[in-house]
Parts: sequence; C-alpha cells; structure tokens
Amino acid sequence: MDCLILNPAHDFSQWEEHYIEELNALEFKEALGNTLLFEDKAIKLWNLKLEVGERMPFCRHNKNYSWISESNSLLKSRFGNGKITLIKVEQGDTEYFDNQHKNLINDLENIGETPAIFKVLEYKQSFHDMLPILN
Repeated sequence: MDCLILNPAHDFSQWEEHYIEELNALEFKEALGNTLLFEDKAIKLWNLKLEVGERMPFCRHNKNYSWISESNSLLKSRFGNGKITLIKVEQGDTEYFDNQHKNLINDLENIGETPAIFKVLEYKQSFHDMLPILN
C-alpha cells in the first residue's frame, strides 16, 4: 500500500462544501464494510466493495481492524481532522490499524478504474482484553 497526503491535517480549505456539511452532521456509521459476513463474540468479518466512483460515507473507527485487498485499487480518503490521502493498494496487500477508543473518522472513495474489494476483520476487543486471566 502506498499513501500520499494530498491535504494536511487541520486544513479544510481544499474540501468541497458538501463533505464539510456531511462531516459536521456528526452522523457516522461504524460498519467497516457493505456486508457483514461473520460475527462472533470476538470478531466481525466484513466484505467491502466499492464500484468505480463509489464512496463509503464517513465512518467512525473505534475498534482495531485489519484488511486484505482482493483487487488493485486507487482510493481517496478524507479524515475528520482535514487530512486527505491518495491510497494505491495492490491485490494481496494487508494492513492492521490500532484504533481502539480513538474514534477516527474517515470516508473512502474509489477513484480508480476497477472495483475496490476488501475483506475487513474487526476485533471487538483489544488483543490484551481477549487473553485469559490466569490465577
């Protein structure tokens, strides 16, 4: 995964007004994909697919998660702090994000020429919280 910052944090001067209005509405979803494939007490497995030109609205991330890309993708992401990034993802790329209790806000837009497809594994608890207590 390659990431290029297009706009620095704390600078909304390059933002289109409708994105600022959406962000200010404070109506963020917490789903990390389009379809929930599996859930148990520890994890949720999501499928995230964005067609060419499709955008996932602003989402709040407050759990740790990882993903694997099933396609080559070119994406744009706007963050709640004003940062905008351009993200190039290759099929098979994986990432892990430590967002426990951080309430990170961002959207995701497919600006490439092919659908962007990911499997996202959301961890309901931190790894430390899942360890058994030994006496």
